[in-house]
Amino acid sequence: MSSLARLPLSFGAPRLHYEETINADPISIRDTIVEIMKRLQHEFPAQSEGIISTEIVLAEVLNNIAEHGYNQSNLGDIIVSVLCTDDMISVETRDYGLPMPGLNPPEAELEDLPVSIDDLPEGGFGWFFIRSLSSHMEYRRAASQNIFCVQIPTVSEMATQKP
Repeated sequence: MSSLARLPLSFGAPRLHYEETINADPISIRDTIVEIMKRLQHEFPAQSEGIISTEIVLAEVLNNIAEHGYNQSNLGDIIVSVLCTDDMISVETRDYGLPMPGLNPPEAELEDLPVSIDDLPEGGFGWFFIRSLSSHMEYRRAASQNIFCVQIPTVSEMATQKP
């Protein structure tokens, strides 16, 4: 695991560490997300907001790697690392798929779409969710490997502010 996921932007001691190498196929991705969610729910039973945010971010990141990095070939590995403290969940992924265009995560803004909710397009919201739910993210390409780290607060800033 790189220094990105080992050092969450947090002041708490690590409470959970998980690392696994998975295949970039939908079943392996789903099973990994389920396993990580079980561990997070066990370790942080009262912090459902951060856990739900982590599930959304994990699903978007891992599916993006499979779909875009490996072109839906199901041929490729993803190393998934999760490190948690009391106030932060840090997720790092490593893969040998295609690099992100421009070597940067895509910008993400929601556009006003002139359609009803029932007619919204299927895709295009992933990076908006990732950016909105995380407090920090970092991407780099090193020796033909993509390294992406994202940090998700276990409790929202709004919940910690006093009236």
